[in-house]
Amino acid sequence: MFVSLFSILFYLAYLFNRVNGLPIISNNLHTWWHNNIEYNDNSPVRDSSVRASNIYSVQVATTDLHQNNLYDSFTYMSIPRGGRQKWEYDSSDGAEFAEKTKLTMSWSTFQYLTDVWVIVKLNNSMSTIDSIDHVTIRPITLNFKKELVDSRTIRISVPYRAAGYRFSVEFKKQLFTTYHTNYGPSENTGGQAIHTEPRQALLIFAESIVTGDQIDEYIPNPDIHYNNIYYVPQGEVKNLNIIKETVAYFEPGIYYMPWNYHAIFPTNVHWIYLAPGAYVKGAFQFQSTDNIKVTGFGVLSGEKYVYEADVANNYHHSIHNQCWATCVKMLRFTSDYGKEQYLQLHGITISEPPYHSFVVYGDDQTFHMSVSSYHQVGSWYWQTDGLEIYRGSSLANTFFHSNDDVLKIYHSDVIVRNIVVWKNENGPVIQWGWSPRTINNVTVDQIDIIHNRIWWSDIKHNTCIINSATHYDDTESTNTADPNQLIEDLIISNIRSEGMNSCAMRIYALSSIQSITIKNLWIEQWNQLDKSSQISIFKAYEDKNGNQVTIGNQSNDKKGLALINYTVGTTKITKVANNWQDTSVGRLYFDANLWDSWDAY
Repeated sequence: MFVSLFSILFYLAYLFNRVNGLPIISNNLHTWWHNNIEYNDNSPVRDSSVRASNIYSVQVATTDLHQNNLYDSFTYMSIPRGGRQKWEYDSSDGAEFAEKTKLTMSWSTFQYLTDVWVIVKLNNSMSTIDSIDHVTIRPITLNFKKELVDSRTIRISVPYRAAGYRFSVEFKKQLFTTYHTNYGPSENTGGQAIHTEPRQALLIFAESIVTGDQIDEYIPNPDIHYNNIYYVPQGEVKNLNIIKETVAYFEPGIYYMPWNYHAIFPTNVHWIYLAPGAYVKGAFQFQSTDNIKVTGFGVLSGEKYVYEADVANNYHHSIHNQCWATCVKMLRFTSDYGKEQYLQLHGITISEPPYHSFVVYGDDQTFHMSVSSYHQVGSWYWQTDGLEIYRGSSLANTFFHSNDDVLKIYHSDVIVRNIVVWKNENGPVIQWGWSPRTINNVTVDQIDIIHNRIWWSDIKHNTCIINSATHYDDTESTNTADPNQLIEDLIISNIRSEGMNSCAMRIYALSSIQSITIKNLWIEQWNQLDKSSQISIFKAYEDKNGNQVTIGNQSNDKKGLALINYTVGTTKITKVANNWQDTSVGRLYFDANLWDSWDAY
């Protein structure tokens, strides 16, 4: 094994110049640390502690040759169910496979304004790295420079970018493959290979330091909000429903709510700020219908809540078939009918949601949001969706680990860009179905799916990368459409799905369609399920009177469904090449009567 002299000198600098556990706040770099930590990967941690990764350590250094200090960047860890067994229920919760295979998800966040080295060390002395070629950075298109420092340490060159980077660092010896068996997902190699991913995930969130006008936009200024900032005391938190100030400020430190409480802020609270290094165990509910903000680079963790923690059942697991109205959401908002309202959501990390992580109740046509540098990790349970992007909203520069619908584009005038997705087994990546809708002028661009463990062999209605699901009231019915509703000018572009994948798209049209473009969809390879399990579907549904939705003509008018540069591996799928069929590499099983309504070229 060859290690360069430069790497040896770098490691000596690491030994002699390491700044242990100290946060640095400078013009160019900001990391943070926690003092009360537990290296625990199998049980709940104390309320007053944070779970630290026992697998990885992360440090950051600038590339300035005159600056040799390496600064610790706290490496958090999430484990399935927060280390608990099922609590007062025995039904499926979606975390069974993750628990059985002992999956973990570590992550480290820092802020920067200059090129940096990210140093990753394997904490276990028995773990080694044989070659830098055994380390993969995903998305693989990043092509970051990486170097071997020693047999347990690597460093990665991360250039500065205002949009930041969100990426996975993966070691060959940590990889495992999921197989489909008659009993569900398994590590039994006798099944059909589904996907390969790290057993112990490591994510790096390199985010830009806010500067200029962004400072007052994203960080509460005491001079502006004089006597209107409530600095939440560290420790147990259970009084946030009575505070008088407009800003709730969580400074660096550890905060925890009881398992049977979540913060329902009074209407005067318009802004929640989680400072870098703030770790809050709990959930937030706004009652204000004015403009609101949730900002900062702290963490909001749902680790203390049971799966489907139902307020109507005193926060115990819900006893109902569904608890949409009453189960705890990590972020819950209220919108008045007819009143325009704007949300700024920036920087925070949501960890271990016990149910949907983000929901708006009220008028979803007057609620708008700008979301950036947002992270969702540890989504082990079913129904841990990503975000619904409301009318006139934007979502950018974000990471989702999700076990349900990730990007819900149910509304018009929406822009989604530069998203990294780690997909668990339930639900699709992009969703606009479940009921008839009128949607227009939607752009979804540059989505990197770095893992995709969808394993189902039967033909699910709510799965694949791109999906318009059947009606939620009756998923098997074909007469739940509304031809008077219209999906128009929907552009989905530059979608990449790395590794093995199950299926590309299933579109059950519950609304009429005019001009849907799917451009530059790249699937690295299919998994080993039967071809019949991997089919893409395009169907036009009817209403209860037998009136079918109208699908635009693509052959003549270019107003239908256009698949442009749809590629599997290195094979471009086109009608002309005749490689689109369900038994061919394209895996398209579209209704024959829609032949003129779609094209692949």
